[in-house]
Amino acid sequence: MEENAYLTSIAAGAFYVIVGARLLRLGRRTRERPEQWLGIYFGLSGAFYLGYHLPSLLGFGAWSRGAAWVVEWTYIVGVFPYLFFIRSVFRPDARWSAALVGICTVFLLLGTGVAMAQGEVIYALDNPWYLTQWVGYTVPCVWMCVEALLATRSARKRVRIGLCAPIVANRYLLFALFGGFQILACIADLSLANELGSDRAISLVSDALLGGSEIASVAVLWLAFFPPRFYGDWIARRAVALPTPMDGQRDG
Repeated sequence: MEENAYLTSIAAGAFYVIVGARLLRLGRRTRERPEQWLGIYFGLSGAFYLGYHLPSLLGFGAWSRGAAWVVEWTYIVGVFPYLFFIRSVFRPDARWSAALVGICTVFLLLGTGVAMAQGEVIYALDNPWYLTQWVGYTVPCVWMCVEALLATRSARKRVRIGLCAPIVANRYLLFALFGGFQILACIADLSLANELGSDRAISLVSDALLGGSEIASVAVLWLAFFPPRFYGDWIARRAVALPTPMDGQRDG
């Protein structure tokens, strides 16, 4: 059962690396920074998952303390471009969004840095520095979900009057789903921290929830940036089938 849990997380990490590479290639072609920032986030997240779980699956045992912290910082550094992505897409000119990026940065650096300086095991619910770090990477996920839901609502109104392409409105919905799955992953992370901190074996349910929610989050972003033709055609057909306000006026 433990090997299955490792495989789920490793699959999530591999999926992250693949999508991250595709996004970086897209960003290099379009010269758009949001794609590049999200590609960096995915690539570093994938490296974290592979670095954290692959040695255990292969029977190499635990990392040394120094190597473990290198793996830990791989993910933490990746959260910064994720924050830049959210701000640049949804709130590029808002002062409060810049302040929120700064607050999350402080929480991430403070939580991880102090725990590292003290030599503590960071994954434990009784470790205040783990909880500080957790807030730093969970808030961006909530921010993404809320902003994308607001954008979805606005885009759907524009679709009804022909001012927005259906695939664009659907892309915002996929962003919201991505944020929601990321929130589930953060909740699963708390469960794992509780099990590790109490010296209990990691449950298959907790690890599967973490790996599964990560795979699902990357899958919906794949649809957002690289939708297959059949998916785009399906979205277009659904939009045509929906009644518009003008249709209601003509019927009356």
